[in-house]
Amino acid sequence: MTTTQTAVRPAPVRGRTAPGPRGIPVLGNLPQWKGDTAEFLLRAQRDHGEVSRLRLGPYTVHLVSEPDAVARVLKDNSSNYTRGVLYEQFRTVMGDGLLTTDGDAWKAHRRAVQPVFLRKAVASIEPIIVRATTEMLDDWEVRARRGEPVDLVTETLRLTLVTLSRSLFGYDIRPATPVLKDVVNNVIEVMFKHGSVGEMAPSWLPTRRNRTIARDRRIFTRLVTDIRENHARTGEGPLMELIEAATDPVTGQRWTDEEIRDEMLTIYLAGHETTAVALLWTLVSLAQHPAVGERMDEELERVLAGAVPTAADVERLPWTQQVVDESLRLYPPIWIYPRDAVADDELAGFHIPAGSSVLLSPFVSHRNPRHWENPEAFDPARFDPERSKGRHRMAYFPFGAGARMCVGNFMALLELRMIVAMIHQRFKLSLVPGEFLRYGDTAISLRPRSRVLVQPVSRDRGARR
Repeated sequence: MTTTQTAVRPAPVRGRTAPGPRGIPVLGNLPQWKGDTAEFLLRAQRDHGEVSRLRLGPYTVHLVSEPDAVARVLKDNSSNYTRGVLYEQFRTVMGDGLLTTDGDAWKAHRRAVQPVFLRKAVASIEPIIVRATTEMLDDWEVRARRGEPVDLVTETLRLTLVTLSRSLFGYDIRPATPVLKDVVNNVIEVMFKHGSVGEMAPSWLPTRRNRTIARDRRIFTRLVTDIRENHARTGEGPLMELIEAATDPVTGQRWTDEEIRDEMLTIYLAGHETTAVALLWTLVSLAQHPAVGERMDEELERVLAGAVPTAADVERLPWTQQVVDESLRLYPPIWIYPRDAVADDELAGFHIPAGSSVLLSPFVSHRNPRHWENPEAFDPARFDPERSKGRHRMAYFPFGAGARMCVGNFMALLELRMIVAMIHQRFKLSLVPGEFLRYGDTAISLRPRSRVLVQPVSRDRGARR
């Protein structure tokens, strides 16, 4: 008698559990996270590899810097990774905008605002960038004659806020910048979890933190009302026009006042803060590396001959572009992208359980010695075309990747290249001794921990066109 045997398909092999740093009972690695988040994550990559498992209190988090795994999270299997629990703090401040939503709601909002951020549309803001930067540099001329330093944190934040507001909303926000500076500082502090008891309190409890959040939202709501009324009177502001006309794809109804407010808040905060931080670190890096600045001087003089750069000109300034690219490598403004796994997955051979969180960090990936030679050095030449050959595309992602790549990346790059060129044409900057220059710890952006004072010295190249 013969027996028919049915082949049994073997169970899928589950990836290994990722290694990670030892923690303490209950809290896990939370004390190390709170102590110095950036350095802690760098140590995790160095000691445990490109996928490491962290325990932050009740949360299991995987730090992922292996380029193929990064591509899987952001592009190839992005539907499996949502904003998740680490974005809860963002929603507390920003509501439901591009930065905090997923699925169809996110797609509808992205589709509504996308047109003003396309490359061709962004080129039209060139005169606004020039005007706002010239206003700042004229003020620096006065300070330079007096021998007064300037604080790059304050100056870059004001410049990018004014540029964004005029470009997208047709609104001159300069009178409100002192108040908004405090609001933005509070928002940045709140948006990233510090593991404090106050973060666990319900929103209705009148803690100091909750009162600050409520006050800041009232301030911004009043600002949104002013901007919308200005648009109704003047018709200015291409993004305002799109937002006011946006409709829900299911109901066909116009966006509610809350939706408009949340999206404006998201674009204001995410748009100007990140560009300002990138600009600041680029200027600091140039001040610290005179030879890099001298090569930029030569390029600017040869290509522009003293003329103010245009959007077309920046394409003829490869060294200036590489300086910006290298600054974004070392100091990516948004340095952590949290995601939550909807279903089990495998990244670089390691098991990612459903419900756990994944941290993608450009800051960590951009310092991975497997993909970057001498990664801590500021070396714009590493972006020369020849040296870039063979480099994995996801070894460098300062604006993210995939469908959720930063909607404002073209605008940010144009601003950075033009503003850096304009500043360098008129001034040489030197850092004022005495300030301990260090990037932020658990803030959402890579801001310095303190003010950054520089002394502007006018180059006085004579008449400028």
